[in-house]
Amino acid sequence: MECPYCRAVNSLVWDEIRGMVVCSECGVVVDLIYVSGGNFENELEPLGDRVSVTVRKFGKLSDASIKYLTILKEIKYRPQLYVDSDSFSKYLVLGKRVKVIKRRISIPKNETIEKIVTIIAKYPRLCSRTDRAKYALATIAYALATEGSVDSSKLSKQLGLSKTHIRRLLRVVRNSQRFLDEVRKIAQANLTTISR
Repeated sequence: MECPYCRAVNSLVWDEIRGMVVCSECGVVVDLIYVSGGNFENELEPLGDRVSVTVRKFGKLSDASIKYLTILKEIKYRPQLYVDSDSFSKYLVLGKRVKVIKRRISIPKNETIEKIVTIIAKYPRLCSRTDRAKYALATIAYALATEGSVDSSKLSKQLGLSKTHIRRLLRVVRNSQRFLDEVRKIAQANLTTISR
């Protein structure tokens, strides 16, 4: 989406905490985000001094803000979900809502797993997965490369995925031999570095 002031493309950021849409290029507050129990289309009725002043200053909510608020309403009581800004910008341009809502992943930082996750981008069958599934694929591949097996119960608890999902991902990794070979090289390089 384009900033109406500086015309920068894909520069609008939805800041839910402060309740505004800001251009990351010129810093102008383009729109304000209102959240209430009512319909967003009827949000312009004065609800107090602050709101009525805001309405006069900025006018009606933009279509993009109304769409954003509608998505926020869907995930209101699910704190593990969030709206991805980049995906939302693409949604506004394309008109499709593909992976706009994402799940926060609480994965311990591990450099080796991060390297493996970046390698996944080379393999179309693997990179089309969600972020959690990519981390699961990386963890599964690393466990197979180093230990030869995977504890699906432990991994299920760690990543918040079902055991069935873990087993499916395990099958996918075992069928992606080139990916697994590349992970083995990383694991071997990692073990060599540790032993020095």
